[in-house]
Amino acid sequence: MPNPVFHALCRLLPAASVMAGLLVLATPDARAWGYEGHAQVGRVALSRIDNEARAYLTGILGDDLVQVSDQACNWPDVVRKTPEWEWSAPQHYVNIPRAYAQYDRERDCPNGLCVTESIKKYADQLSNPRLDREQHWQAYAWLCHLVGDLHQPLHTGYKDDRGANYVDIMFIGEESNLHTFWDSLLIRDRIPTVDEWPTVSSGEITGNPGNTWNPLETDAWTSESHMLVAQVAYPGTVEIHPEFADRSWQVIQDQVEKAGYRLARILNATVGEGEVLLDR
Repeated sequence: MPNPVFHALCRLLPAASVMAGLLVLATPDARAWGYEGHAQVGRVALSRIDNEARAYLTGILGDDLVQVSDQACNWPDVVRKTPEWEWSAPQHYVNIPRAYAQYDRERDCPNGLCVTESIKKYADQLSNPRLDREQHWQAYAWLCHLVGDLHQPLHTGYKDDRGANYVDIMFIGEESNLHTFWDSLLIRDRIPTVDEWPTVSSGEITGNPGNTWNPLETDAWTSESHMLVAQVAYPGTVEIHPEFADRSWQVIQDQVEKAGYRLARILNATVGEGEVLLDR
């Protein structure tokens, strides 16, 4: 049976991009939060946006809003290994030195090509009336994906171990690395599909996300995520014990929910009824 989401992608994206994406999908690839986590970030956001933002996104993504959003929020990982998009790899993360607790653009992202600055860029592109529908589609895809990436602590990790890609671990009999454990291994172990994602509510992620956003808030979110690297990301042993896995799973749930909540605020501010605050 034809896949309506695939056909939606075909209508919006160049044929070469779709085919390249399918080739990447055919090979295993570790991605922050995995397919399920990135899709859930979008779903949380879509459940909290205002009517104006929903109408705007429907005009870009179509009536199958949730299904197409699931695909769009994962699209940047689908195309990242294609020649057209290989330049974009640094947009998925930012490295902050171990000795520092706060993100600093001049030190950590001087060329603007990192997750923090790219969120600001694609938020601006999403609402830019001079761009066409395909460009708006891609801007939404990147924005959803990168807000998710930012909330995976090891995507704001240390350069010397490549965000824990160089940290070997053993999880339920499988050799891997700590970055992949946080990206996808633990999620795949806990839930079979995004439809099984548990509902959580803690602190900030309850209630209305609001409709104003200052791009500088993204710097604070980066520092917050980076602080989690030292606090919760490293198990201290090669073997991942059940206690660490349970604590990590709770962090993942909270971070994914928080990412969706904050994405909703950005959407409400940029294409909804709110406003972007540009005091810099």
